[in-house]
Amino acid sequence: MQSELLLSIGIGTSLVRDYEFYFWLLMGASLLCIAIAKTSNQYYFSSLFTTAIINRQLLQKTQEVLKLNSTSSVLLTLNYFLTTSLLVAYIAQGDYQVMTLFIFAGLIASGLLKWAGMWFLSYLTQNRQGIIEHGMNHLIYYQVGGLVIAPVLFLSHFFPDNIYYSIAFGCLIFLVILIIFREIQSIGRALKARIAPLYIILYLCTLELMPLVLIIYAFVVNFVGLN
Repeated sequence: MQSELLLSIGIGTSLVRDYEFYFWLLMGASLLCIAIAKTSNQYYFSSLFTTAIINRQLLQKTQEVLKLNSTSSVLLTLNYFLTTSLLVAYIAQGDYQVMTLFIFAGLIASGLLKWAGMWFLSYLTQNRQGIIEHGMNHLIYYQVGGLVIAPVLFLSHFFPDNIYYSIAFGCLIFLVILIIFREIQSIGRALKARIAPLYIILYLCTLELMPLVLIIYAFVVNFVGLN
């Protein structure tokens, strides 16, 4: 049914493939990103995890080792979007997984929209430093999440489907926990930077909670449709 729908809206048969094709396409790109990032800066990975755990070192680390505009940073951020796309596409369980590419594009677009929202908020509050720190936290947790779930998805892909699904769902829960942990840290930094609570609530509702609610709603609707 889904394949007929895809063809009816003009998507060629070359794109109508199963999850296996898109898994190896995106996973290959993911592993390549990690390998190049590691080669570019051998100290980046350890510094990344240290900064995520001991967040008070954020500014110090980003000024010394953890350059967030470096090749390693860009590639590991891209790795996050690649692996998250695979994760969401698999759990969604469509008949064909051309949607993996659309999910990847959607995640990139949402990330750019969030950055635009941050810059607008920095203009609105006239507090650029606090917003920059929040943006740094986003990149750090994106990269940590991608580095953790990429090898887990790769190794568990060879397991039976029921086990792989459980592991994939566990990875999704892990990413949600990272988001919550990141937001707690960022709210603390925002309050310390004296950003008005009204702006913090506005940001959380529009750029954090609303997308999360929409994703959960999409999964619920999909689950009901499959049953």
